[in-house]
Amino acid sequence: MPFDAVVACDWSSEQGRKPTPQENRCWLAWGTRDGERSEPEYVPTRAEAEDRIRKLLGGPLAGVRTLVGFDFAIGYPLTEEGEPVLPSGRDLCAMLAERITDDRSGVNNRFEVAAELNCEIRERTSREFGPFWGCPRTLDIPDLPMTRPSGTGIAKLRPAEVAARKQTKTKPKSAWQLAGIGSVGGQSLVGLPAVHRLLTDLGDRAMLWPFDEPDALRPSTITIAEIYPSMFPEHAPSYWYKDARQVVDTRDALLDDQDPASLLARPEHDGTGWILGLPSSRGF
Repeated sequence: MPFDAVVACDWSSEQGRKPTPQENRCWLAWGTRDGERSEPEYVPTRAEAEDRIRKLLGGPLAGVRTLVGFDFAIGYPLTEEGEPVLPSGRDLCAMLAERITDDRSGVNNRFEVAAELNCEIRERTSREFGPFWGCPRTLDIPDLPMTRPSGTGIAKLRPAEVAARKQTKTKPKSAWQLAGIGSVGGQSLVGLPAVHRLLTDLGDRAMLWPFDEPDALRPSTITIAEIYPSMFPEHAPSYWYKDARQVVDTRDALLDDQDPASLLARPEHDGTGWILGLPSSRGF
């Protein structure tokens, strides 16, 4: 098994601090193959979740070959011609870290940044609309439509989401969608800056999968990757909250059930990223 420890993170784009556990907030579960495995931990804000991850990596998981999995897209779909409209990998994380403001209470500017990116993408594609969509009715932000526009010339889903739909019979949402039932685009916009900060602070200990060239997974390597909890069957029904069940199930599956060769199998690198553990017939 390539990982001796796993931290599975269910991220959130919600604003405000909610001290009482609830759905659609940050949850995490961590553990090691042969040692301690935590109960699901509810974390009231993204800032506190990031702090908790750092504390784990510097504490009980220090020096341990660790996977940190985030349940948001680390990459965006391409145009219909197969061209990128945003950076990829570490460059994407760094770009969003420069633009997104997200204070300790969770107040952030994700909708405004999405509108700015829509304008920039429109200039490159010469289309009427950019790909980001989904805005709360309480906000009126030019260049960010409430419903999905047509004719953007950009794919709705990445190959990873298409493959996940086929394997899991679920319907993962588009990273371009920022509001509405099941939307996940906001998590990426506020989550990728956290990935950038972790990569920067961890230095050469960190690998962003599948964008970085793999090393031998040294004993102290920390791999940051995208996860999709719906890939894994529920084995933790005793937890009331779905998010709590999912982080436990994902952690345990990634520690116990995955074949090492397939877990880190690298798909064809098109810059859109991939979901860890999702089989791919495309060799890298």
